[in-house]
Amino acid sequence: MKGFNTILVRYGEIALKSKEIRTRMEGRLIRNLKAQLKLAGLARFSVRREWGRIFVEVGEGEDVGSYVRVLTKVFGVVSVSPSIRVSLKLSEVRKAVVEVAEELLNPGDSFEVRVHRANKKYPLTSKELEKLLGADVLSRVPGLRVDLEHPDRSIYVEVRDDASYIYTDVFEGPDGLPYGVEGKVVALVSGGVDSAIATWMMMKRGCTVVSIHYSLSPYYGDDARERARSVLSWLRQWVPEKKWITYNIPLGMIHEKIDINARYRCLLCKFLMYRIAEEVARREGAKALVTGEAVGQVASQTLDNLYFLSTKVRFPVFRPLIGFDKEEIVVLGHRLGVGEIASKKVLACTLNPAAQGRRAETHASEKVFDIIMNAIKSSEFKSVEGVVDFALRNAVKSVL
Repeated sequence: MKGFNTILVRYGEIALKSKEIRTRMEGRLIRNLKAQLKLAGLARFSVRREWGRIFVEVGEGEDVGSYVRVLTKVFGVVSVSPSIRVSLKLSEVRKAVVEVAEELLNPGDSFEVRVHRANKKYPLTSKELEKLLGADVLSRVPGLRVDLEHPDRSIYVEVRDDASYIYTDVFEGPDGLPYGVEGKVVALVSGGVDSAIATWMMMKRGCTVVSIHYSLSPYYGDDARERARSVLSWLRQWVPEKKWITYNIPLGMIHEKIDINARYRCLLCKFLMYRIAEEVARREGAKALVTGEAVGQVASQTLDNLYFLSTKVRFPVFRPLIGFDKEEIVVLGHRLGVGEIASKKVLACTLNPAAQGRRAETHASEKVFDIIMNAIKSSEFKSVEGVVDFALRNAVKSVL
């Protein structure tokens, strides 16, 4: 619509923090907004802040929708609204509301006018303004009716200290905390929906993420590699940084060199993933590991196995999906736009015990740990440290 060149950006959780923390987080949120817009190739804008609101002023002739699509992928943003900025003069507010109504509404439509008066010194109350502006619309656009419960369209007015803002749409953002305010984690990204959503959820809690994908070639195919690349590309859209670090670890090469009973192969695989990720975390200055595991979802994710794996690393292991069932994860994935990508069927990893007619170990114990350690010691690596050293010497560290 014409004249919609100021985008109201709302945030929620940040406002609950102490003044010092709130100021720091607001500053980070503004930095992230600017970074995401510039990464998307959008440059004709300015950003300013008032208490409780951030405003993105868009250059004349710019496609406001392009800015909205970017801003709704910035962590910390609750919602955004393209708006028309006018002065506090009542005559200008009334004129702008009528112009919006004339363009927005058609005969037979129901509507409402909702006013938020942040400026408590304004001479009219919110209710008084709603009645006045609603009457203006009814007198200028024929065939309308007011419906305050289930209107076809809503016209919103926000009265602030220095200006008034008229808007008609509210676009949801991801909410949460600004990316980067809570330190760094290392996320294990398989290419499936679980690890994608778990990584996203830690980003939402303000964590900077370094991602790791473990390549299981030759035990999986090009389709699995392509799916993982697609998931990483999706995650990249949410990162407000010029550079995003990801590691590709040749874990399949390591499996080729270690002989172990098929029953324990999955636990060996997960154990090595954790230990390699722990070393990556040390090198990158991260404070925790992140996985997409959930209790009981697959054989390697029984409570016994998760306990076993967690006790074999010194870093905390965060599992944001620990209490989710698969359907809940899939629904969330589709809502966020990664479901179709991450749920794409690929050929199963041939290291899986089921592929060899065996059952996977579901109740790991120290006896199982001894079996794993003996298999590693009997290999050319000789030790876990040898495996980790080989993995990182042959890793591909990329900047996306």
